[in-house]
Amino acid sequence: MLGLPSTTEVGRRIPKEAFYGRLKVSAALRQSFIDDVERFVVANSIKTSTTGIPDGERVHEVLVVEVALKARRVPEEVLAFVAQANPHKLLFVCTHSGEACLAVMLKRLVVGPWRSLDGLALDVRAGSIDAAWDSLASLVAYGDAGSGAVTVEERFEADSRLKALRDELARVEARGRKERQVARKNALFDKAKELKRQIADIERGR
Repeated sequence: MLGLPSTTEVGRRIPKEAFYGRLKVSAALRQSFIDDVERFVVANSIKTSTTGIPDGERVHEVLVVEVALKARRVPEEVLAFVAQANPHKLLFVCTHSGEACLAVMLKRLVVGPWRSLDGLALDVRAGSIDAAWDSLASLVAYGDAGSGAVTVEERFEADSRLKALRDELARVEARGRKERQVARKNALFDKAKELKRQIADIERGR
């Protein structure tokens, strides 16, 4: 599957009931398992013994999980629940009618664009299983092979922090433009200046 080495192939189907039957889930989430997902299949296992790639310090195995969907809609809460319940790093391949989209769990679930399943291929050549995971997850989250300077989780965390700081800066600057009381206006100006400093620090470290 996805052009991965045959040595990584698993092909083990996991009954949906293994998730919503044994673990505590809400009624809505249970219904999503039933209504949205046709089946789960562990398609591939990317680890040292199946690829020859040296083991990682953070990541020891990446499971490629095919999620056959009943409609062209990704049940994000279902995938997030499955990822959080599994100790391995998971690369979801959501499939429907000859199309596929990839998804990974970082700070939150990230879903890539739909594309032809036939034209979707993954490259797992890397110096370690850590690097293989960073590359695969970066492909989903950013459309690139990742940054060797930081892990994909660190990169995603920095981006999330940047977004939060930029949103707060926009609110502070908007309040500053409306404020007429000089002391409060100056305080807002100082806060905006500090937010800009924090943003610049993160951007320099990327």
